[in-house]
Amino acid sequence: MKTVRARVTKNIKEEPSNEAFDVWNIEATFLDKIPEDAVRITADPDEIGVNQLEAARTDSTRAVITIRTDRKSRFQPGEVIHLTFE
Repeated sequence: MKTVRARVTKNIKEEPSNEAFDVWNIEATFLDKIPEDAVRITADPDEIGVNQLEAARTDSTRAVITIRTDRKSRFQPGEVIHLTFE
């Protein structure tokens, strides 16, 4: 697996009106070029402090990614996270 960096632009609750639904979306912009063969992106749960619900889909044409998590991550807009891809 290889690693790329991304800058967090948002960390928002998926359904803010539903208190029982605690799914969050970390939106991030890639800082590194994504290889053409990259398909699935995952975040390190130890780094982001939460569990990713499923691998995010991507391709080399995308500049932004959304990582769905089981609760709010500690990351704030402007911070850099590391993502791995297959």
